[in-house]
Amino acid sequence: MEQSFETLSGAVHALRTGAAGSRELVTAALADADALDPLLGVFVTRFPEQALAAAREADALPAGERGPLHGVPLAVKDNFAAAEGPVTAQSPAHDPGLWRGLDAPAVTRLRSAGAVVIGKTTMAEYAMGRPDPAHSFPVPRNPWDVERWTGGSSTGNGAGIAAGIFLGALGTDTSGSVRLPAALCGATGLKPTQGLVPLDRCLPLSPSQDVAGPMGVSAADCGLLLSALTGRSYVPGETGETGETGEIGESGVRGLRIGVPYGLVDAPGVTGACRSAFVEALRVLAELGAETREFELPEFPSLLAVNATVMLGEAFAAHGARLAARWELHGRAFRRLAAAGAALGPGLVDRARLTGKALTAGLLERMDGPGGVDVIATPTWPAGARPYHQEVAPGDELNLTAPWNATGFPALALPMGADEAGLPLSLQLVARPYAERTLLGAGAAYQRATAWHLRRATPDPATRPRPLPEPPPAEGARETADDLVTAALTAAGLTPDPADLTAVRATAHALLKSAHELAQAHPEPV
Repeated sequence: MEQSFETLSGAVHALRTGAAGSRELVTAALADADALDPLLGVFVTRFPEQALAAAREADALPAGERGPLHGVPLAVKDNFAAAEGPVTAQSPAHDPGLWRGLDAPAVTRLRSAGAVVIGKTTMAEYAMGRPDPAHSFPVPRNPWDVERWTGGSSTGNGAGIAAGIFLGALGTDTSGSVRLPAALCGATGLKPTQGLVPLDRCLPLSPSQDVAGPMGVSAADCGLLLSALTGRSYVPGETGETGETGEIGESGVRGLRIGVPYGLVDAPGVTGACRSAFVEALRVLAELGAETREFELPEFPSLLAVNATVMLGEAFAAHGARLAARWELHGRAFRRLAAAGAALGPGLVDRARLTGKALTAGLLERMDGPGGVDVIATPTWPAGARPYHQEVAPGDELNLTAPWNATGFPALALPMGADEAGLPLSLQLVARPYAERTLLGAGAAYQRATAWHLRRATPDPATRPRPLPEPPPAEGARETADDLVTAALTAAGLTPDPADLTAVRATAHALLKSAHELAQAHPEPV
């Protein structure tokens, strides 16, 4: 967008003051999509006619009837229902007639605030895995380097914001799916507290860990969107519905106690560029008045195991019947991950949930006790975006986002720098449940002192990236005829071909090992 504003908050102000019109903004967003979408794969479906009609209505509305997001073009991840078009979940196996003509409540709330939905964005299939080159869906490309991944699973949201096609979007996060695209594309993304934003008419992946959340250019943008999604003010510096703010850090960071788990920051896999950018981000926050202190997270590996066990167990429960009926129609990444959940059984999944609750309660006690903290800071991801053609086995990358889905804590991803190749790096701030104002206030203060969030990628529409590589072969699975995993798949009616079976076995055995180690480490979670 070539307007005089760089953020969603700026666009809202321009619309409110009459410096810009909704039709102008929507037309510009659609033109940018025409130019860049064939390269970047941002949208599954666009709604140009409906969006322009909504923009005309917005421009004709009297000032007194305009909402807080009046006339702003936004995008919605394609696991939410929107009346203009079908939900695809980026899967040929999905029934496009589901929720036809209906909005998800979260989408309705954005429209009620005045937003204009211009399209549904690309995503990982059913919000899990990587793109499958055998599918005909658009391939999401990172605007900073189109040979690189955008992060999953709210892929199109991250790419669209980074390229300036739109300034805000609605996504979901089960293991980092709002924060990872924000981190790798240089946007800002918020995973709110579990349950804060409604998930009705949104396709589930792991219902006990799924969260709907906003993505934008800035923390203030995310606050605007979260306010519309909840009916309560989360704009940094504004008061809440009671007229009292009362949260540390909501209008800045002075007095904010920031805990830093240096063991994670110094872990293998965290690049030198990421570590340096993180240290500099802490310096800025300290200069603004925050207190940084060491705060170790011994719960981290167990929470990581909780997230994986619960996510894949619940993913199989949600999608197993359709996998059995339409195995070949699902992408290889999704079907291999979801099928691995069949090996867990409800006992291990239930035990992991209970362990997660016990660990969360203990962590809250430590945060509130002597030497406690208001916010925990880590990098969002340990490096810049990885090339699609670089083979990395599942589990080889340090996942710094997933444990916070196991706790339900809110977490904010903020641009904090760039690596040697100019790829974005990201800061993650985590707070106790329902402390979104604290996070957004701290994020807004940091972004007033820095400009990383205002960087824009400038992809060349004439670029012709390489096709996606085929999924790498799986190794390390046992091949015995009486394999427990094979028996579980057979019982579930799943009949993978040999390549799929090898991959499912490898994932399932690693998952079972992790789940059993979790149970041994925490024998009495309640």
